[in-house]
Amino acid sequence: MWYGSVMMVRSTICALAVLLCVFPTGIWSQDSVADDSGYRLGVGDVIDVETFSHDEISGEFTVEPSGVIIFPLLGAVPVSGKTPAEVATDLETMLEKDYYVDVQLKVETKVFASQPVTLLGEIQKPGTYYLEGRTSLTELLARAGGLKPSAGPTLELRRVTRVSGEGPPPPMVFATSKILSGEEGRDVFLEAGDVVSVAAKKLYFITGEVSKPGQYEITLGMTLMQAISQAGGVGKFASQSVEVHRLVSGEKEILSFDLAHIRKGRVPDPAVEAGDVIYVKRRFF
Repeated sequence: MWYGSVMMVRSTICALAVLLCVFPTGIWSQDSVADDSGYRLGVGDVIDVETFSHDEISGEFTVEPSGVIIFPLLGAVPVSGKTPAEVATDLETMLEKDYYVDVQLKVETKVFASQPVTLLGEIQKPGTYYLEGRTSLTELLARAGGLKPSAGPTLELRRVTRVSGEGPPPPMVFATSKILSGEEGRDVFLEAGDVVSVAAKKLYFITGEVSKPGQYEITLGMTLMQAISQAGGVGKFASQSVEVHRLVSGEKEILSFDLAHIRKGRVPDPAVEAGDVIYVKRRFF
């Protein structure tokens, strides 16, 4: 039994030796270096060019403001807008034309610095991040540590890309609850120049004849009736008269509403704004 095992190990070693002779280490096929992320180089990126047996043309190269790298023997080579795999093909073609026979290159992005996205507001680590290929909103938020507990109900994504020469598109707005649950954000892919901002929670205060007076968070699209419901509804001695105390341009305003008229659809159910103080009055017999 042991003799058979020894022979099997010897056969395996021999087979590996044959494979190493046929495919020597250190040589790359074009398929093995393909950048399947699809990242396209831009100004400020740094690429690493590695060759087999030609160290004199290996090294790191920065994409200049003109969109080129300065490469040994070749001088200025346009690379902006190309993937690392495309750059490798271009360099191989140019080098084989005048200098080498069958040269093989491996090109990788060493430093990502051309596609900034700015994260603002209630994010654990706000700041400028650089896209490293196709990146979703969810993935970048994860890199930034996610949202703070103080994050409000919405996340806003502003894009600088102009639409048919008419200026940037309107901002995209997402519910933070859906971002956190994964319902939204995974299929939203970011572009260079995007600005992602998350405002802090918006709060209102409710007092008077309600079951649970206190301070509450304003949910997306919250109305007066919803705010009263969130506070447990009106008490048994509540009147139909409600006041909303609101600061407008630094001046206090008092808005009056009749709950009976709102319920019957005679007047719209008004939106609640950050900082509102809602006072549900007591009825008099």
